[in-house]
Amino acid sequence: MGMFSRLMLTFIGLACASAAALVFLPLAVIFDPLVQQVASQVPADHWLDILWDLFSDENPDDTFAAVLQLTWAVGVLVCILPVTVTALLGAGGQVRTFAFYAGATGVLAAAIPWILRSSRMAERALQPSSAEAHLTVILFLTGALAGSVFWLIAARDAGLRRPAKGWMSDQSKG
Repeated sequence: MGMFSRLMLTFIGLACASAAALVFLPLAVIFDPLVQQVASQVPADHWLDILWDLFSDENPDDTFAAVLQLTWAVGVLVCILPVTVTALLGAGGQVRTFAFYAGATGVLAAAIPWILRSSRMAERALQPSSAEAHLTVILFLTGALAGSVFWLIAARDAGLRRPAKGWMSDQSKG
């Protein structure tokens, strides 16, 4: 496989892996039993009040921009950055194993919030609550899914040369 083909396959793999993570993460949060348990204790009309208060601020455009910026930051930090870093490390180290891509991407995705908390010198950075630990598992699964998709598309056969079959191959004629 040529270098240009390899590069294109890598970009396609990263795009598909990131897209899978961007779809999986909100669905995992919405359908998570712990999140549903907490959400079910809040009356349905209260959710509408929260949304109304959020966007009825003096300048709803600023609120919308802040929500969009937060969504973008989470998407990049959890769904795109871990799989990209893992892909670069895997390509540099010529690693082709599924466990590396799924595991390393999962660990990076789960570690990003903790790294950010530690970098801000948060005093509770090393004392997770049960909800934070649960969210860490969701983030790990998101990263593991992204790493798996990338491995399936771009890393599984990367750089491996298969012997040609046919009359032009180097097989001995015996």
